[in-house]
Amino acid sequence: MTELLVALSLSAIIFAAVFSAYIFLGRNLTRLVNLQGQEVQSRRTLRRFTEDVSAAIALSTATATQVAFTKPISSGTAAITYGYSSANGTLTRTDPSGTQTLLSGVTAFSVTYYNETGTAVTSSPQSVKAIELTFTTAAGSNASGTLASYTSVSPRVVLRNKQALQ
Repeated sequence: MTELLVALSLSAIIFAAVFSAYIFLGRNLTRLVNLQGQEVQSRRTLRRFTEDVSAAIALSTATATQVAFTKPISSGTAAITYGYSSANGTLTRTDPSGTQTLLSGVTAFSVTYYNETGTAVTSSPQSVKAIELTFTTAAGSNASGTLASYTSVSPRVVLRNKQALQ
């Protein structure tokens, strides 16, 4: 009888250890999947943003949550707008064909504008020659231990087709 009690106690301890390891590995795997998804989403967004801004010929709106500019296309020009909604936690891109959500789960967002000399500016869009985008996304939940945050900072993207400041 004593041997059976000792065997059951050891089995319970081993089972608890194996179960804890299983839960730990499951949470970490979920967190890694969340992080990988955020990284892919961020890279796509930054590539699209860089391509658009590099081709911009005129900047019409330059605020902390929205960037609007004109870009040449095959049939003339198109107005492109990148907008952040803190209420929805999304970053969207709007062009003549419609609005597309580029990022979801955005917890922090900022746009920094630079003039021709590389100094950060907050004045009119006419003085802007380069733009830098910074954002943080989150996926998963803190309660389940699967929360993953990912911060991205774009390079300073120069508006190459915009006329140099006089």
